[in-house]
Amino acid sequence: MRIKTKGIIKKIALVLAGVVALSAVGFGVAKLVEFVKDDLKTINPVFDVGNLGTDGKFVDDESTLYTKEAFQCDGLQIKLDFDNQIEYQIYFYDDLDNFVESTEVLSAAYSETVHDGYARIVIMPTNDEDEKISLTERVTYPGQMTIKVAKEQNVEYINVFNKRLRVISDKSLLRFYNGMIAVTENGSYEFVDDENYIITSGDILEVDGGSSIRFNYAPDGVSGTPELFVYEFSIVDGKLSMLMERSCVGDFHLSEDTEFVVFRAAIFNDETELFDEIPDYDIKHFSSFITISK
Repeated sequence: MRIKTKGIIKKIALVLAGVVALSAVGFGVAKLVEFVKDDLKTINPVFDVGNLGTDGKFVDDESTLYTKEAFQCDGLQIKLDFDNQIEYQIYFYDDLDNFVESTEVLSAAYSETVHDGYARIVIMPTNDEDEKISLTERVTYPGQMTIKVAKEQNVEYINVFNKRLRVISDKSLLRFYNGMIAVTENGSYEFVDDENYIITSGDILEVDGGSSIRFNYAPDGVSGTPELFVYEFSIVDGKLSMLMERSCVGDFHLSEDTEFVVFRAAIFNDETELFDEIPDYDIKHFSSFITISK
């Protein structure tokens, strides 16, 4: 009798242990889902009748819906209802609303972690007999999808010359790309493509006036001289104004009036009198070679 009782107790203990284990797993999954949800927010862009062409511009079409106003789309996720009757297509734009690219026509969920710029969505009904969007369908079709984006979006921008740059205050977030700032025929400045230079053409860094800058870059296998140029900006009468462009040599001090900076860098080869290419790996980590202190 004692042996049977012990066996029953052992079985009950194993079952309880299993329940506890499953509960722990369930708790972990719930926490994971909760964490993911905390990083996203649901948005409800307004859909209007119309379509977008291969160039990302408006096309008159009574059978489809589109978002006239573009929305910031970092972390974009789209989920369709199980019984949906729609397909959709996503159009991506840069910070100046220039069309960049579009997806294929999609009939399932979409998820991308990073997208600079903005997006618009076109909804294409799959079971609309009259092929004409009614007043009620303007609501019912968008209601068949859930659109989410990251809560933290790059919401602060400043127009610099011919581009719209993200304003950041953390140097480590600076992104360098191939390119430079050139002077046009009419004397204005603009960002241009140039493989000989790298530049923070997507970001403008907010700084304290009078800050000290040190540039410490010694690339492996390159005999040229690394050069760092600093474009200093300030807000004058409510508008961004470039104060000056200077080369950073040794301990370099910004003007006391400087509020924002853009960096440009290159490697000048004294022997060939040409510019050496900066390795891709260094470009990705270039902000680490720049020290800024007050």
